[in-house]
Amino acid sequence: MILVCGERNEMTVTIKDVAKRARVAIGTVSRVINGFSDVDPRLQVRVEKAIKDLSYRPNARAQSLTRNFSPILSFILGNRSFLHPIHSRILHGVEEYCDEAGYLVIYTKFQYSPEIPSSELRLPRVLHSHGIAECMILAGTNYDNFVEALEKMRVPYVLLGNNFITENNRERLEQVRFDDFSGAREATEYLIQLGHRRIWYIGDTSKLWWKVMHEGYLRAMTDHGLEPLGQTVALSDDPYTNGYECIRLILEKNYPVTAIFGIDDVVLGAWDYLTKKGQEAPRDISLVGFDDLEPARLKVPPLTTVRIDNEEVGRQLAKMAIDKINFPGKRFSEVIVPTKLIKRGTCQPIE
Repeated sequence: MILVCGERNEMTVTIKDVAKRARVAIGTVSRVINGFSDVDPRLQVRVEKAIKDLSYRPNARAQSLTRNFSPILSFILGNRSFLHPIHSRILHGVEEYCDEAGYLVIYTKFQYSPEIPSSELRLPRVLHSHGIAECMILAGTNYDNFVEALEKMRVPYVLLGNNFITENNRERLEQVRFDDFSGAREATEYLIQLGHRRIWYIGDTSKLWWKVMHEGYLRAMTDHGLEPLGQTVALSDDPYTNGYECIRLILEKNYPVTAIFGIDDVVLGAWDYLTKKGQEAPRDISLVGFDDLEPARLKVPPLTTVRIDNEEVGRQLAKMAIDKINFPGKRFSEVIVPTKLIKRGTCQPIE
């Protein structure tokens, strides 16, 4: 990846100076200079005025180089030490859409505490690289202070809404999310249709993404006049171990249970414990997951689960980011990507 800025002319004015004067990214100036047709007319006017005001004249070598310049988005993974399969697929969708649109993607991680004031955050390097990225895609887990810092810097961004934890009454704008509430509700409705009444939800509701799933589960249960049953306080920070320990506790206390719902890792952990106790799915207990991760498909029988179209989430994030570049100042409504229940071999009717 090579990004080229204009060389200094006799007035020592650079392409960076033009970008700063016009309040745009360097890539936008490059596209205006080289006659690209995808520049928003309002941005073009601002860039052309800045070029005129500063008497900037790019030399022939700089122009020939910038013709090969591709505008850039930055994919920032917040507060995650690695790319989970879900985020890997989201990033794949971002890259796929950007490749078709002629954009490049920079990937970086950013670990920070929600307790640090926005003015004191040590922001990722990409935000200090002279405006090299034109819009930020915030994935992973993010908080108000990071968003506030970007807004103070007037840096365009879009959010993965499922993992954005906010204490503000924020409008659902500039974000994309998969429909975890409806997916959880549909999964629970399916178990109810099979005759299940003792359906347990296992998941740590102190985490936003599991809390929203729990709300979908609750809606389905209460709509049918059923008593919600849940182990919503984690017995382990590891989801697989949490599922294992939670079902152990449920069975040791002789709580009635005919079905379990939770994210794939939690349900797979519960399944492991059930197998060790001589119980089978779906003969003894029906199981439904959420995520459709690879281990869920490799189990025998494969796990019934809610599938997230993560690639589509990524494509929608990239589309919104590019739209924000091309239409500065416009606010974009939340985009919700639907989920789909995949019925496999771990559910059966109550006899």
